[in-house]
Amino acid sequence: MKHLSRKSQIKTLIIEDDNAYRTLLLSTLRKAGIQCTLCINGDQAIKKLSQEKFDIIIADYLLPGYNGTEIVKWARDNKIGIPAIVITNFPSEELTNKIKALNRTRLVTKSNFNPLDMPKLIEEMIVS
Repeated sequence: MKHLSRKSQIKTLIIEDDNAYRTLLLSTLRKAGIQCTLCINGDQAIKKLSQEKFDIIIADYLLPGYNGTEIVKWARDNKIGIPAIVITNFPSEELTNKIKALNRTRLVTKSNFNPLDMPKLIEEMIVS
């Protein structure tokens, strides 16, 4: 496994419509030296992904416009093979199966995941 020498080189697209969670993620990642671009809905995310290069996607599942899995599927269909993390408050077997079908994608349940662990998860996904 290779090691990232500088987290500041990681460019992350965060798609989250919940202001409190978005602020927490942004603060945590920036403190870790990770670059962040924010979107609050799926349509903004698709536009950003078509204009810029990112190292990883962090997308809430339930969003206005495209949902988190639709954003990742769009990225895969458009040859954007970066890893993705889909976060949700409402895990289900159906959602788990959708995530399994998307290459290099992880499902994180908000209630079972400490956002302070996100920088470590991002680094693990990028270097694996």
